[in-house]
Amino acid sequence: MDPLLLTLQLLLSALGVLGVAAAAPEAVPIQALRALLGVGLVAVVARVPSRTVVRWAPAAYLLTLALLALVLIVGVSPEGLQARRWLPLGPVTLQPSELMKVAVIAYLAAFFHNHLGDWHIWRPMVVIGLAAGLIVAQPNVSTSLFLFALAFAIMVAAGTSLQRLLAIGTAAAVIAVVVGAPYLTQFGYLGDRVLGFRDMLRGEADVLGVNYQADRARAALQGAGVFGIGPGRPVRVPEADTDMVAVAVGQSLGLIGMTVLVAAFVLLVGRTFRIAAAARGPAALLAAGAGLYVGGQASLNLLVAAGLLPVTGVPLPLVSYGLNSLVSVAVALGFVHAAFREARAQGAPL
Repeated sequence: MDPLLLTLQLLLSALGVLGVAAAAPEAVPIQALRALLGVGLVAVVARVPSRTVVRWAPAAYLLTLALLALVLIVGVSPEGLQARRWLPLGPVTLQPSELMKVAVIAYLAAFFHNHLGDWHIWRPMVVIGLAAGLIVAQPNVSTSLFLFALAFAIMVAAGTSLQRLLAIGTAAAVIAVVVGAPYLTQFGYLGDRVLGFRDMLRGEADVLGVNYQADRARAALQGAGVFGIGPGRPVRVPEADTDMVAVAVGQSLGLIGMTVLVAAFVLLVGRTFRIAAAARGPAALLAAGAGLYVGGQASLNLLVAAGLLPVTGVPLPLVSYGLNSLVSVAVALGFVHAAFREARAQGAPL
């Protein structure tokens, strides 16, 4: 395993425990245990050869797609939330949309490795469109758009021509709309969030309405100053242990803590791209996809926490409380460690 990558994972996990301690102290033991579980899962996936991953990637994608369809039939949601995104599995719940992110990375890596430059656009078009459409239908528009952007970025990394990118993107978007759009009329809060964000930018926000979370997040960060108010102090921001965990870290450690958090993600993503550049075969695209996944989702979450984007509900990788995101990110980072091991065995400079 790559020592630098592992160190950054442990640092981000520690910041996650600190953030959860401020937002939900009773959940600290679970968060710490899950952080250790994440390290163990990374170690297991890192031992799987990249060629084995791409061999099983189509089956993994189809299984995850079936789970997404099952969510629409028997899925559950926490009290007060309209969307159905989870499958009950005894004491835990499974969120297939999180698993689909890593399944798409593996599938596209397998596709481009197997077909090289000779392929038709219909397969990635259908793969991306069906997955995005079923996630929209939950509804989970932010995750659907992120998955769409992630797939697009992976295809760019694979060297796909602009003409094919536009054709695949347009056709996949049409498929996603056809599959998911009929469900969106049931959930008016999606438009309310966008309109509320616009009002907030104009200074017209109703802090007791849809912008309450964003307003409290801004106030918490502004009041933290350079050094923060110290760990363990309560955070009065909704979802401060999950989607807004960066605010909990910022309130506890101030500007210094936020700088460390952002720098850790920058270094981690930069390291994944360095390993991807040194790797050969499918390992290169698996590592690049993992870096795009972690970096893209972290950027989106942090921009929301800073009030620069509407609230999306996207977790912060390795930091937010929640098992599904942790498992998905750990598998993705395992791909990077596997690429590191294979590149080092080939004598590549790392």
